[in-house]
Amino acid sequence: MAFHDLTKNKIAPPSAKALLGLGSKFIVTPETTTACLQQSFERIRRDFSISVFFASGNDEYLDMDDYEYDQYQNRSKLYIKSKWKPNEVDLPSWCFGRLDRFISKVRRIFKQRRATSNLLPYQKELLELLLNDPELIFPETDKGLGPCTVTYDQYVEACLKHLRNTECYDILTEEEARQGIEELEILIEAWLHDYKKSIGEHAHKFIQQHMAANAASPFGQFYALFKIHKGMKDGAWPTRPVCSDVTSLAHGLGKWVNEQLVPIARQQKSYFKDSFELRKRLDTLVLQPNELLMTCDADSMYTNLQTEPNLKEVTEYIRSNEHRFKHCNNNALIEALPLVFRSNYFKFGDLYCHQKSGTAMGTPPAPPWATITFAIHEEKILQKWSELLPFYLRFIDDGIGVWRVDADPEVFQQQWAEFKSDMQQ
Repeated sequence: MAFHDLTKNKIAPPSAKALLGLGSKFIVTPETTTACLQQSFERIRRDFSISVFFASGNDEYLDMDDYEYDQYQNRSKLYIKSKWKPNEVDLPSWCFGRLDRFISKVRRIFKQRRATSNLLPYQKELLELLLNDPELIFPETDKGLGPCTVTYDQYVEACLKHLRNTECYDILTEEEARQGIEELEILIEAWLHDYKKSIGEHAHKFIQQHMAANAASPFGQFYALFKIHKGMKDGAWPTRPVCSDVTSLAHGLGKWVNEQLVPIARQQKSYFKDSFELRKRLDTLVLQPNELLMTCDADSMYTNLQTEPNLKEVTEYIRSNEHRFKHCNNNALIEALPLVFRSNYFKFGDLYCHQKSGTAMGTPPAPPWATITFAIHEEKILQKWSELLPFYLRFIDDGIGVWRVDADPEVFQQQWAEFKSDMQQ
């Protein structure tokens, strides 16, 4: 059971691990079983009706606006779930009779009953105690190492340490933040108007709906993950800044940009999909006597990705490789990039902030953006050191490779030092 008390004087209840160690994904069993099944029945009725309708050969309805047969759109996850259902007059009479009999029998089986709790009595008391504690909060740790507990003041100070970095963030008044959002909305609406046909009806509706849903509170939410694997530094636990943009005005556009950047990221020479692919690649690797396995890790990669220089580099890269990237309208993508990466307006408590440099972890296109921007920088390095670096792969900010060691120790140290300098530029 993973739980970490990070408070200065270890003030969390000793038994907290028995509860919080179950993990943040643990779901407490409700006191009673589900009694109202009406929503489930409505979904079953709709799904069954649609299946019967199209099984009857009504293929002409597939031309309606809710369906697109474009090859790219079928793969896209950017769509608004259709609420369409066939008219009852278009369905055979036996359809509803069977549904009604099925639902009637299910209602007799599913009666509301008192559920068996998956918590012990002392865990229930502890949960109530922790929920009402005004001093302690329970954020997640980095790398999925489980929940932790810190004091309210400790958490706020850890977050403000990032937000006080004037090179990356501006702290705004509410009026300034809302003015920035209004300007962003105008720019996104203009972009949607210009590229409605090229991005497709599904993506257009998806972006518009997210803008409308987030209009009342169009800001991302800032939080921090505690890096317990790094250990304490200067008497405090280091944290990773994260900005969830699910509630932001640009979230829908960010999801579209992510879908366009992922295929570009996958074409980079050092790219690999996941640990399973890495395992396959490493299984075929044979090290020679003069070769060493090396790893590298970028320091604060997302916050160090300077917005303006990277926008310029990625734009030039896409322009010069348009023949390779035919999955989207490159003009639409290039014009969307600054709308997403310059528009990270977010809140932390009652603070309104704008990220003016760096990429927010939590923004949908952040991983492929980081992969591409570093690959552009990396390409020149890999060409320069190709004879000494026969194997190299990278997953976002973590690299692994094979280095050929020169027989002369002094030459090896000089080459290695120069290679590290190139990577750190």
